[in-house]
Amino acid sequence: MMQTASYFHAPQLGGATPRETEIIAFGLCNDRLAKAEGPRARIEALHKNHQLWSMLIDDLSSPGNALPEDLKQQLVTVGTWAMVYSNKAIGEKLPLRPLIEVNTNIVEGLRAQPSAPATDTAWSGAGVTA
Repeated sequence: MMQTASYFHAPQLGGATPRETEIIAFGLCNDRLAKAEGPRARIEALHKNHQLWSMLIDDLSSPGNALPEDLKQQLVTVGTWAMVYSNKAIGEKLPLRPLIEVNTNIVEGLRAQPSAPATDTAWSGAGVTA
């Protein structure tokens, strides 16, 4: 998906494909968001969610991303919302459920994709799936 996030490049995590790595990353973010009790845990979970979406948007905006333009723009829109909401939720104590639901929808979309070669990804043809 992106060149700056080395953990997204296949294979890693015991041979996981880029798509599987993305599913794991969203799952970990959702787990942190769901279990965030107390201000510090909440801020850390929101920060990780922001980081994940920032990396994904960075990849979606790269010239090597092979996704259709309309899909890239839709994902960038969702990702931008998730980043803004994550930042606002730190100071305004907004509920975390909307972020968890968006991330869950992305995971469901990733899982619904037909299997692809290990070098193919859903986010881009250059290294990570979405």
